[in-house]
Amino acid sequence: LADWDNELACYKELSEDLTCTWLPAPSAPDSINYTLFLKWERITKLFRRNTSSPSITIERKNLFMNRSASIWIAVNYAHASCVKGKNISVIPRKAEKCLTPSNINAHQITKQLVIKWNLPTTPTEYELRYREALAETPQWTKVPIESNAVNITVSNATSSYIIQLRCITKDGLHCVCIWSREILVPHKLMNKPRISYNATTQISPGRRSVLLKWEV
Repeated sequence: LADWDNELACYKELSEDLTCTWLPAPSAPDSINYTLFLKWERITKLFRRNTSSPSITIERKNLFMNRSASIWIAVNYAHASCVKGKNISVIPRKAEKCLTPSNINAHQITKQLVIKWNLPTTPTEYELRYREALAETPQWTKVPIESNAVNITVSNATSSYIIQLRCITKDGLHCVCIWSREILVPHKLMNKPRISYNATTQISPGRRSVLLKWEV
């Protein structure tokens, strides 16, 4: 099979372990084994590790912090075919993770995602990607952004969406750009829900617990 763009990224943890993350292989079954290969500069023997998830952490004891390494991911399918991700080059000592935007707020109005966030202390360029939350074959769509807010027009007003932000790698940026955590943007209710259950319980003076159930 052809190579797949797995967006492999590796960054140094505070413990000086090296964590690598990537996108799942195309058409992958629920249970699949990934193999990470690491080739150090001027060392012939390959370092490899297997994992069933699209991330892995290499302990500090297995790293040469100041030496360049070429890293890639491969997958062997049950029908004997193989798919390989693109190579990246990493020097562990220089692979610190960039700061990500904080206080990311997102909501949905009719056919629009409205997203705002706070920039880190060292502002840089960012990109955003989004996808439908419940799509059978989710496809990410990337959006370039120029400030700390963006409105995105979407085609399906009844769908919830997932978004992520990360900085854009460029010359002079001495850190690794990693996607932020996934943020769910629920769809806007189109019809008034019917309350089917309502219970209020007093917890303590001045404090109450309210449980609501509704049907859309």
